Amino acid sequence: MSSAFHRALPLVASCLALIACNQSTNTAGDVAVQAIADRTAIEGVLAQTNLGFEVSDPDKFANAFADNAVYELKELYGSDPVFGYQRMRYEGRAQIREIITDRLEGQKKVDPNKKLTYDPASLRRFNRNSDSRVELVDATHARHWSTWMVVMHTNQNVHISAVGRYEDELEKRNGQWLITRRQRIE
Repeated sequence: MSSAFHRALPLVASCLALIACNQSTNTAGDVAVQAIADRTAIEGVLAQTNLGFEVSDPDKFANAFADNAVYELKELYGSDPVFGYQRMRYEGRAQIREIITDRLEGQKKVDPNKKLTYDPASLRRFNRNSDSRVELVDATHARHWSTWMVVMHTNQNVHISAVGRYEDELEKRNGQWLITRRQRIE
């Protein structure tokens, strides 16, 4: 059996115990099961965002965000867009999708002999998140924080491209968790 299965066993056992103890009202058990389901769905949408960013899939990336989501860049050392971004604030899913489509378009114009480059359509870019924390605010709102690091395999070598922090707000809409606001702090 997989290690993920073994790691999940204590959590599943705890949920089953809660449900068994609360069979008459089932309220606490229902709340516990729903919290686990919500956390799992939130982790899924965050993983979708990360993978879409890594493999430069504009739809996978953008579809993790609500139609009216905001994606803001907080540059700690200036006010201009950071490497790989055309603006400091993206409003709505269509503009958020441009984060990836602009990267793909820009790559077509790069002379690989004159500049540090990488192929954004391949798995040569890795966006690693750590210290991830999800807080369920209520039944339809959550917050997420994580530290990120981008590692790139370029035409020159492998290097750390950037590090920073994500601060996200999520909302459950029509049964689906979506990111409504992301601050990317670098």
